[in-house]
Amino acid sequence: MQDEQAIYFDPAFRFYFGGQGAWQVFHHKDVQRVLSDYEVFSNEYMPKSADNLLGSNLNQTDPPRHRQLRALVTKAFAPAIIAQLENWIHRECRDLLQATLKKGEMDFVKAFSIPLPGRVTAQLLGVPDQDHDQVNAWINAISSDPAVIGMDAYFQAQQEMGKLFMGLLEERAKVPQSDLISHLLQAEIDGEKLSMADTLAFCIALLIAGNETTNGFLANAMYIFATMPDVQAYLPAHIDDLPAALNEVLRYAPPVQSMCRIAKMDVELGGQLIRKGDLINVWLSAANRDPSVFRDPDTFDIHRDNIKMVSFGHGAHYCIGAMLARMEAKIAFETIFSTIKNITLKPGITPARNPSTIVAGFLNLPIVFEPK
Repeated sequence: MQDEQAIYFDPAFRFYFGGQGAWQVFHHKDVQRVLSDYEVFSNEYMPKSADNLLGSNLNQTDPPRHRQLRALVTKAFAPAIIAQLENWIHRECRDLLQATLKKGEMDFVKAFSIPLPGRVTAQLLGVPDQDHDQVNAWINAISSDPAVIGMDAYFQAQQEMGKLFMGLLEERAKVPQSDLISHLLQAEIDGEKLSMADTLAFCIALLIAGNETTNGFLANAMYIFATMPDVQAYLPAHIDDLPAALNEVLRYAPPVQSMCRIAKMDVELGGQLIRKGDLINVWLSAANRDPSVFRDPDTFDIHRDNIKMVSFGHGAHYCIGAMLARMEAKIAFETIFSTIKNITLKPGITPARNPSTIVAGFLNLPIVFEPK
């Protein structure tokens, strides 16, 4: 598409929130422009309604409002706070692996890449352990392809998740704790506290962003390492190169495939006239393989310079949890490579991919291995 139709309008394209019809953008320079120029390409593309709680979340605002809202949660993702989670994440990774070590096989998605980020984001927010499985089911419904699951499942998941968080918000209002929910309840913008709708949207958006995308990151990394034995053999002996390898995973198979924007005015992009109100879908996965930016883009090369990849977005809306996601993945695979070896896909089973136009990951990823 970069060669033949770098920007084109697809009237049948469906977004997870129900929007239909969008300009598809594939070139790195065009993707960067759309993501960074919020005065022309707005992030406020989602309908705002009582049953669509996500319509008022952090990612659905433009500066200056976005800047104010982002400042509220930035403290929760500060390096010092993230560093405090490090030892706890190490323990969680060891516990998850121990459960399957004797079997010599596991479904990596169900046994590891779903529960780990679920536990981490729940720890940050203050969601009780017993609600993790249900929360993951809601997240899957919200981020799946509406053409596959239908819009009813999308709205129902939001409403049910909203009830859970309303209960937690009421509890924290009475007895504050050292979690993000308590922080949001006490936070103020220009002397005013967040509305309950804003706070709910915050919680749901952060839980989805922290779970589904990191799950995709971990699963994509495992798929690559399990199917590239040379890379898998190299990394345990050169563990200092693990961050570079995970960075290349982010470029080669980004967990977030695409991002949406809406045109605030008529604008020309790549020779195409985009009208005010048109939806634009930028493909991060394509931008990350643009040969004008990345040499031999279809080759997995852990030693390449990936500074221009757009896997965490670009500009004002750059992913606030990028540091946490990188740390989770680093600790996860340090633990994996020190605990098991000779990891391969389970013979006779084809891993099933996510039915999503946003998150590139797996529904299941059966692997076999040997304990070290």
